[in-house]
Amino acid sequence: MTDTTEVEPKHEGPVERFEEHLPARDRHAAPGLLPGEVSKHPTPVQYVAIAVVLVVITAVEIATSYLEGDIPNGLITVLLLCMAAVKFFLVASWYMHLRTDRPMFRRFFIMGTIAAIGLYCVVLLSLHAFLKI
Repeated sequence: MTDTTEVEPKHEGPVERFEEHLPARDRHAAPGLLPGEVSKHPTPVQYVAIAVVLVVITAVEIATSYLEGDIPNGLITVLLLCMAAVKFFLVASWYMHLRTDRPMFRRFFIMGTIAAIGLYCVVLLSLHAFLKI
């Protein structure tokens, strides 16, 4: 018996399509989903809830910046960087739809982010920003 979920790839001359090598579940969108999506988009209520969370984190960031002199500057920097990372993750996953799209898009985004951070660190190292010489 043959598996009816797998479709034999069709060759249209010398060029093969990328989608032909994907499993059947990745080639066809589920009912109600756009091509490339693996789950449904958030509802408007979920978008508003995430916006409220982002506003609260921003308010905490502003309050943290006013703690200068009360707590060490290094701790303020770490707290602000952590909150910025949380906000970045929320915006990228919810508003950029990385959580509903294929994992391939998420991987490209993460690779680009890591490359940008690496380049930023190399430039700062070349400018002696981390070491006082």
